Amino acid sequence: MNETPQQEETPQNETPKKLSPKDLLKSKAMGNFDLHRSVEPRFSLLGNEGESLQVAIESLDPNPWQPRKDFKKGKIEELAASIEDHGLIEPIVIRRHENRFQIMAGERRVRAYQYLKKSHINAIIKSADDVQMALIALAENIDREDLSDYEVAESIHRIQKMEMFSENKSQLARYLKKTRTELYRYLAFMELPTWLREKLDKKPSLINRTAAEDLKRLFGKEPDAAEKYRDATIKALELVESGGLSQIHLVSEIERIADREAKKKLGAGNDSSIAQALEPIFLLNAKGKAVGKMKNNGKKLTITIAANTLDEEQEKELHEFLNELLKKKAASEMGSG
Repeated sequence: MNETPQQEETPQNETPKKLSPKDLLKSKAMGNFDLHRSVEPRFSLLGNEGESLQVAIESLDPNPWQPRKDFKKGKIEELAASIEDHGLIEPIVIRRHENRFQIMAGERRVRAYQYLKKSHINAIIKSADDVQMALIALAENIDREDLSDYEVAESIHRIQKMEMFSENKSQLARYLKKTRTELYRYLAFMELPTWLREKLDKKPSLINRTAAEDLKRLFGKEPDAAEKYRDATIKALELVESGGLSQIHLVSEIERIADREAKKKLGAGNDSSIAQALEPIFLLNAKGKAVGKMKNNGKKLTITIAANTLDEEQEKELHEFLNELLKKKAASEMGSG
């Protein structure tokens, strides 16, 4: 009677041995997934748990998943001045890696110490695997104003290629305190053409994630759209960079420029009024937001301004200015006649 239960238990105990290598790997990945799911990376660095020590600056390496491309010199100097006056208020956090240490949090503090030519810095050693390192690096930086959307997007892209997130973007979004929609908006950068990505590599703050999503949609309209709009996109981005165009109007401006160039090729570009009609001039407020536009279709000049842009006194000034301008024009024409 006792043999039957033993015979039933044996197959159950041996079940894992029958798993294929692929299934075993999947099982291990799911185990890691469950482990990481219980951790909140945004808060995992809080507290002083872990070994505390003075570590040599020269023994530190940056987090390989650090999303920040540009550490502004002025900001580092400001931080260095603060450390010089008040000391290091919060130690950096590191992990052991081979015979050295990798920075989990505090790379700007390390750079400030290097600027001050200090040899050692106070640090807390914690344990973390590569997945946690990547998540911590991004979570610690994602909402900082000086980190561009493009830098965030590249970091998210690297993380989502890790096995535990490759098929679960919802989990990654939860870790980063973002919605799936916002996550996909960041990832739109990764689907932009190479020539545009190369431009963003040099100027990561050129466009935000909303503009990236708009461009992705524009380039996806037809197979060769990315090349079709290439020149127009570069010209429109130059306007954005100079402050002459709001990002919210980027795609419409690209389409207007492309349309104008297409008509030029058909022989219609000699008429300046056509070019003006296709490319209105946007009127921007002090914050660079478009509040109106001026358009010339060859027959009439139209100026449109949002009603809440000017107060009553400013409207009166604008009216007097235009009247004076028109009087000068009329006087000039009479004099030449």
